[in-house]
Amino acid sequence: MKNFLLCNNAPMKETRIAPAAQDQNQSKGAKPVKILITEDELIVALDLQVRLKNLGYEIVGIASSGDDALLQVEDKRPDLVLMDIILHGEMDGVETSRLIRDNFDVPVIFLTANADPQTLERAGATHPFSCLLKPFKERELKFSIEMALFHHNTSRQLREANDKLEQRVEERTAELAASYTALQNELREHRKTLADLRATQVIAQSADRAKNEFLATISHEFLTPMNGILGMLDILQESSPTQQQLEYLRVAQLSGESLLTFINELLDYSNIENGTMEFSPTAFSVREQLECFLKPLALRAKEKQLNLSWNVEESVPEYIVTDHTRVGQVLVNLVSNAIKFTDQGEVKIKVAQLARENDRAHLAFSVRDTGCGIPEDKQKVVFEPFVQADSSHSRRHGGVGLGLSIASHLIALMGGHIGMETKEGVGSRFFFDLWVDLPGP
Repeated sequence: MKNFLLCNNAPMKETRIAPAAQDQNQSKGAKPVKILITEDELIVALDLQVRLKNLGYEIVGIASSGDDALLQVEDKRPDLVLMDIILHGEMDGVETSRLIRDNFDVPVIFLTANADPQTLERAGATHPFSCLLKPFKERELKFSIEMALFHHNTSRQLREANDKLEQRVEERTAELAASYTALQNELREHRKTLADLRATQVIAQSADRAKNEFLATISHEFLTPMNGILGMLDILQESSPTQQQLEYLRVAQLSGESLLTFINELLDYSNIENGTMEFSPTAFSVREQLECFLKPLALRAKEKQLNLSWNVEESVPEYIVTDHTRVGQVLVNLVSNAIKFTDQGEVKIKVAQLARENDRAHLAFSVRDTGCGIPEDKQKVVFEPFVQADSSHSRRHGGVGLGLSIASHLIALMGGHIGMETKEGVGSRFFFDLWVDLPGP
């Protein structure tokens, strides 16, 4: 049975989903549909991931190439693949879709900004369930996914029904003539079932034609212009502005720095997800570097009238060898969060040595605050990406919930462990430990 491919930009007419399709959507409630995103534009993939999660789907992975997509389909067995036609590498989305169809029987929906007839002809030859032209709307994305799943399940039911029918025919044919009448009745019942399934499939295909507008893509070229904006703001602040103009420039700079932090977090998250995060171990003084990390944060603590203090125990070696940039990134994130979510009291940082073995040491870093703490129902997911511990505080202080997830991944990649102790209304203690090398004599 052939699948249906449609790409157009005509206004979409309202179409009612057949009752059978609605029942299928409801049955998915207890077990989310697993989707693999294959998209070489990271920002597009991350945006798509967030929107699909909001729609109730489970994202099992993001692939940026055809080879990666094949490996993840084999490993994670998704229910559906969203496939960009244009991909990095030797194999494009069309060829990848063909291999997924032939080897794994997983439905594919194409995502593309290229709608030329030749491309669509190649794509249609692989029998995908639909093709979404970028940009597209969220409701059309969900509609296409549900129809593709229903279409695929209907096709599978037809194959199973045919297989069952053939098997029964073979078994009954071998029996005595006395079973002939019963066999004819059963054949008529199966034919009726097949007719019902085909009628339902026609309805699903008709509904699939109704989509035409799609969710807009987001450019990943934010970093360079944002650095340029911040640079120009620095120059303007040095050009003798009035006091009011200076206040405006500071507000603009703070907003730009917040956006730049978010962009950098997205890039770090991308590198972690793609396995391309790099580490550069160097020898440095723990005490001197800790002071460099925390001095800028002391100004923020002072503005909130918080007592920020840090202590390095005497047993901690003066010099260690590890990636101080990544250690500092994690520590600054934990301290920033502590200051952000503490309205009164103090924030204490402590560095201690847990053990030492010849040319390496086991160090522990902790950040304790007297802030609002984390609700019990959020404690298990606080290190997950795009999760906010408290929506009311996140609205007041900003952030998208990537910082702790990135910190957790960085510590894990460096062979350490990160954790927390918290009590709502009392405060929190975040901590991590690392084995670090000691410099030679």
